[in-house]
Amino acid sequence: MILIEGACMRMSKRSEYGLKAAVRLAGHYGGGYLQSREIAESERLPPKFLESVLLSLRSAQILISKVGAGGGYRLSRAPGAIRVHEVIDALERDEDREPGETDPSAVGHRALGVLHRRIDDAVAGALGSLTLSELVEMSEPALATRRAV
Repeated sequence: MILIEGACMRMSKRSEYGLKAAVRLAGHYGGGYLQSREIAESERLPPKFLESVLLSLRSAQILISKVGAGGGYRLSRAPGAIRVHEVIDALERDEDREPGETDPSAVGHRALGVLHRRIDDAVAGALGSLTLSELVEMSEPALATRRAV
């Protein structure tokens, strides 16, 4: 869920944690799997909540997981092929929004549907083609040059 505070839009913790994990995995791309515990520790994220986020990203086919020795999570594609909006969309799907107690034919219910679509479109437009690779380059230039994408 994107929260609007004044003129500033904020992402839900779910999206924030998902992006932090995805960027960590993008920086590690080509280096094998990372365990959720490693990601949680390095990004200072709550492990149980992070695991739920990682499972959602796996379901959306953004991540691949492997059980056992040497297992964990890795990106399903190169970081340059995964758009930031894909990650947010996977974690903020319409079905995740709480259903209202109102009649779906009520004007207020329909108005919120229009608002949600406009916000989703605005976020998609603002993020455009921004990829995980670009986020890594902006946040860790030395790391980005080590991992060819």
